[in-house]
Amino acid sequence: MDNKKNILLVDDEEIFLEQLKEALKASYPEFTIDTAENGVCALERLSESRYDIVLTDIKMPRMNGITLLKEIRSRYPSTYVVMITAFGNVSSAVEAMKYGAYDFLEKPFNMGTLELSLTKIIKQQEILEENIKLKGQVQRHAQGMDQLVGAHPKMQKVYEQIITAADIDLTVLILGETGTGKELVARSIHSRSKRKGRPFVVINCAAVPENLLESEFFGHEKGAFSGAISQRIGKFEKANTGSLFLDEIGDIPLGLQSKILRVLQDNRITRLGSNHEIKLDFRVICATNSPIGEMIKEKLFRKDLYYRISVFPIWAPPLRERTQDIPLLVNHFIAKYQKSLNPNLKGVSSSVMDQLMNYSWPGNVRELENVVQRAMVSINTDMIDKIPFLGTGLEDNLFLQDISMGGNKGTAYKDLKQCFVERFEEKYFSSLLDKHDGVIAAAAREAGLNYKTFYMKLGKYGLLKKKNDSHSQVQEL
Repeated sequence: MDNKKNILLVDDEEIFLEQLKEALKASYPEFTIDTAENGVCALERLSESRYDIVLTDIKMPRMNGITLLKEIRSRYPSTYVVMITAFGNVSSAVEAMKYGAYDFLEKPFNMGTLELSLTKIIKQQEILEENIKLKGQVQRHAQGMDQLVGAHPKMQKVYEQIITAADIDLTVLILGETGTGKELVARSIHSRSKRKGRPFVVINCAAVPENLLESEFFGHEKGAFSGAISQRIGKFEKANTGSLFLDEIGDIPLGLQSKILRVLQDNRITRLGSNHEIKLDFRVICATNSPIGEMIKEKLFRKDLYYRISVFPIWAPPLRERTQDIPLLVNHFIAKYQKSLNPNLKGVSSSVMDQLMNYSWPGNVRELENVVQRAMVSINTDMIDKIPFLGTGLEDNLFLQDISMGGNKGTAYKDLKQCFVERFEEKYFSSLLDKHDGVIAAAAREAGLNYKTFYMKLGKYGLLKKKNDSHSQVQEL
């Protein structure tokens, strides 16, 4: 269990504030200790960083300690508050405890009294965090949500909503930024519902060219249009008896939205080039990172379609709002990829974990997963002790820097994607070959590829030559 804590001291007496900070630093050198001169400044600090414990005076200008306590208990329920005052009396102590203060200390106090209070808080937090973690792991595994990781209250709410949504056959709209795990939420709903074991069909509305979307949804008959050389079954039809996941539904062209609405209302489709209606039975789950409200105002998204798809909305929280889940996620990804990428890896250093905890994660969980994977294939030790490619934007990502320097490879999406895939494959196959001492067949088996495919990949990235140079010849079974 990580014993490092973030503590915020709040008092309008500057001398007392500095003295208390220095005393706490001496007793708890591993803690991060910040200060604020009043309640208003304290709330600003709390909005910027996560604090485990707040020690606050009661009598302060602009916002007193009781008001601050109420705000903290409302906004940050996992933060413990200890009240400190020179004007202590029974009524103040009763009021502070009534609104959720953990303890009440009267000035002057000795450090032993404060340390005893902090020790109790830290122990209680450790027990609570461990219980939440274990409970969440057991529940999610039993409920078909084992791919979702997080013990934060916002994730606990998502788990509860998944359970509720799975039991009612209504249309669900999952909202959230890119990389927050919206498809995992959709799959969890399907796997818990009465439709589990039936098709779960995914269509990324942003990835399909606009001129092909209608055919992708509804299918077409042979000869329906130029190039339709055979019959095609659309996504709606493939999802019959199961669930259809419409990812990035905000990217559907306005002209097609009315047809989608009609299908959702009637559960009937007509293939392009046909006059025959087909009755279907499927459940629709939608997701988007688009600002639907603004799109409706700009008449880019139909209001009636929004009402139809948002019967049961679920919000997938961004990673920056649940940073306490980062250690859980990091351990999850290491366990997920350890066998194939770095079997000897033991974990990450405390300095790297601090770096990960303090990063803003604009790409959310997906970005964290990519960072962990890249770190695993980039180190030669049993501990991830640096993350050189963690930056504030695309220009700081070393992989993308390398791609942008590729010159003739260009910057189109498919080119960037191809370059990234090639970099990953080269590291992956090289790592597997090293692990199996150059035995291609054994490495291919672990990769889940046939011998010929694996051998061709080695040739593509010059790994056969590399192994020949270092071993005189590549071993083969």
